[in-house]
Amino acid sequence: MHTTTLLHPPTMAIAALCAGLIGLANAAGRQALTEGMPFAKFSEEDRALMMARVNQALRAEKEGDPLGWKNDKSPASGSVTALNRLEWNGLSCRRLHIYNVYGEVKAQGVYKFCEKPAGKWKLVGPD
Repeated sequence: MHTTTLLHPPTMAIAALCAGLIGLANAAGRQALTEGMPFAKFSEEDRALMMARVNQALRAEKEGDPLGWKNDKSPASGSVTALNRLEWNGLSCRRLHIYNVYGEVKAQGVYKFCEKPAGKWKLVGPD
């Protein structure tokens, strides 16, 4: 049996939920890209709720069951759905569909996470 290390919200959440960040070279470009995204408006509590579902989805046995979340103290909500497992560049990976809402602002995407090293999940890019 191997143990999964939980992702850290400050490093993983920003990368995972701001489509197109991978490959941007400067901070100004990243800020401009994420400005209108729901995640940019999330509080620490919103991020923690979302990341709990990301971690749960990475460990899920079944594919396709949306794991919803909602912060009753803010207009933030969303869901994370575990998709297929795959091997990529010799790594054990999993695709997740992540959907976020903040009020009327919505965003979604499919992201690939891999165990680098085993037991430590890292975002490797949008899929």
